[in-house]
Amino acid sequence: MPATALPLAVVIEPSADLAQTIADCLQLRGFRCVAAGTHVGAAAHILKEARVDFLVAAVPAPGEDRSGAYLAGARAANPGMAIVIMLSDPAEPAEDAPASAVRLCKPFDRTTLEEAVDRAAVFAADP
Repeated sequence: MPATALPLAVVIEPSADLAQTIADCLQLRGFRCVAAGTHVGAAAHILKEARVDFLVAAVPAPGEDRSGAYLAGARAANPGMAIVIMLSDPAEPAEDAPASAVRLCKPFDRTTLEEAVDRAAVFAADP
């Protein structure tokens, strides 16, 4: 199967090491991944894509406020998209995130990441 035929996952995370770990987790589940350090960067990277199937995003990304978040635009353009939002502060308000989004507080280990990805996929599949 050509890489472009695989479902697309977008990772928004400023730490390159963490973004790669998340991308590895998603690639093992059959996604091709695009990673960006900011929401603005993610939006610019995927303008030509027809559909985003999975989004894992730091919310808000460092240096960005919620008004520029890619999350809202991605949700509108991709109904049924699986979403994991990563929060640095467990008290961070996330009420603007969709109810189906899985919240993941940093720091987390790989097992916790995998569980969050799997839960988000189930939530997205169950309207």
